[in-house]
Amino acid sequence: MPSTETLELRVNNLDCENEAAAIRRGLANVPGLHSLDVFPKSARVKLAFDPEVTSADAVTESLRALGFPPVRNIAEMGPPPPWRNAKVLAAVGSGVLLAIGWLAGMAGAPELAPIVLYWIAMIVGGWFFGREALKELVYEREIGIELLMTVAALTAAAMGLPGEGATLAFLYSISEAAEGYTEERTRSAVRALMKLTPKVAMVRRDGRETEMPVEELQRGDVFIVRPGEAMATDGTVRAGESSVNQAPVTGESVPVEKRSGDTVFAGTINGEATLEVEVTKVFAENTISRIVRLVEEAQERKGVAQRFIERFGHWYSPAVLAVGIMLAVLAPLILGGEWRDWVTRATVFIVAAAPCALVISIPITMVAALGTAARRGVLVKGGIYMEELSRIRVIAFDKTGTITRGEPDVTDIVLSPQCPSAIAPDEAAFLALAAGLETRSEHPIARAIVRAAQARELRPVPVENFKSIARGRRNRAACRCLWSSHLFRQSGPV
Repeated sequence: MPSTETLELRVNNLDCENEAAAIRRGLANVPGLHSLDVFPKSARVKLAFDPEVTSADAVTESLRALGFPPVRNIAEMGPPPPWRNAKVLAAVGSGVLLAIGWLAGMAGAPELAPIVLYWIAMIVGGWFFGREALKELVYEREIGIELLMTVAALTAAAMGLPGEGATLAFLYSISEAAEGYTEERTRSAVRALMKLTPKVAMVRRDGRETEMPVEELQRGDVFIVRPGEAMATDGTVRAGESSVNQAPVTGESVPVEKRSGDTVFAGTINGEATLEVEVTKVFAENTISRIVRLVEEAQERKGVAQRFIERFGHWYSPAVLAVGIMLAVLAPLILGGEWRDWVTRATVFIVAAAPCALVISIPITMVAALGTAARRGVLVKGGIYMEELSRIRVIAFDKTGTITRGEPDVTDIVLSPQCPSAIAPDEAAFLALAAGLETRSEHPIARAIVRAAQARELRPVPVENFKSIARGRRNRAACRCLWSSHLFRQSGPV
């Protein structure tokens, strides 16, 4: 039985089902390729191949030759700048030629000049979607929106209305050019998740400390996390003791104390002391990577409405084209009238009935909703579950203390009977005093106290001889600062 290796790659320029079909066609005859899955929403390609027949490098080069270059991580993904994007340049060129042709006609140029300019504008603007339409028709045996627009533009030009045909090609080329940038916006949630982890880590190997990309970390490596830095990947603390803010991953509002033997997660933020962490999961398997994979898989799962719209679109586009042809050919014979008028009506019908908005409305809405939810820390398994949310009327939570905004807040201020009235006669004075102490601290509880004072428009009391002292494991989260020596003599520690 032949051995099989699996390769999963992120690629550029993969924005829609047409490009996914192009990858499937291009790799169909690669020797040794057992299976191929293409995920256009997340721009991923998953392949299974026989390493004795082909190699990962060969498959990668095949993808690059098809115009879908693989990238190392999602941070490198995205469409090229507009001035280097062929579709954008084609749309701009089509618009410029269309404008020049119109101005030439208005200026009284020879009749042939604007006609030639309109034809060139139509060919330039319709090059990409016209080519996609032919490929979809020949290879996929499907009639899509692109074919409807191509037929409408060519028909208008053939009837002596090249200006209208060029305008149609220009307008549709704009949507084609914007497609990659629109799809990139839907991937913003995944990008935000990936930004939680640093790009490089300080690793100790062979007694030396070197900085290397997080993708190169291996199990057993020890990386060093300084105060304020994020964990490069999942691991176990081997040296040091510090509080770690796990809110980016778990939502816990209060930092968790970590010492030797404790587990830390990728993307969590180290507190006040340096930690040495042993890698237990490589970058592709850590917590953030798994969350990213869940979000991407959720975007690929289609809801009931989306599946219906796609099935509807498969027969709707051919039906529109068929009705348009009947209007152009049969209507003059049956109903009478000028053939030219009926062809014009058929062309207008094809353009007006094209299901562009209908077909793209559900997928774009669903992906935007899933991305927005993920950006706010809510992971939804797929479009079908997002649709079910519309039926929910009551939600019961059995997760006391863990459903939070990821940061603490001051809810109540209780003055101790032992607190001298000269120091804090009321809650406002006490809060102003506490805010003065916490202004220079970066602890989440300290920031909560400062926010509470700002919300009440209180001015923090100036503090001298400030010193931050880490307390024991139990009360470090609650007791971060000591009063100045002057206040200590009067009221003792807080």
